[in-house]
Amino acid sequence: MVRSELILRVAARHKHLVQKDAEIAVDLIIDAIAKALSNGRRVELREFASFQLRLRKARKARNPKTGAAVMKPEKYSVYFRATGDLKRRVNAGLQKSSESK
Repeated sequence: MVRSELILRVAARHKHLVQKDAEIAVDLIIDAIAKALSNGRRVELREFASFQLRLRKARKARNPKTGAAVMKPEKYSVYFRATGDLKRRVNAGLQKSSESK
């Protein structure tokens, strides 16, 4: 699912919202998550997932085109961890779809 599909689903599920309002709501949620992460905070969405930053140390890498060694500086990456509830819901949905085939 991409952002535009999420906006359409939010608008369809909440009939009192026009598509523009659903877009604003989705953008506000994404912006709040990004801002919290950029401030070094952990974000937890109950029954969905948690997001946090992890520091990736500097390391040697290779340029795939030339094979030359290159140093990659340390950087932060976003770590996503799904909750047990999300995992169960996904697996239940996958089992239903495989049974219907």
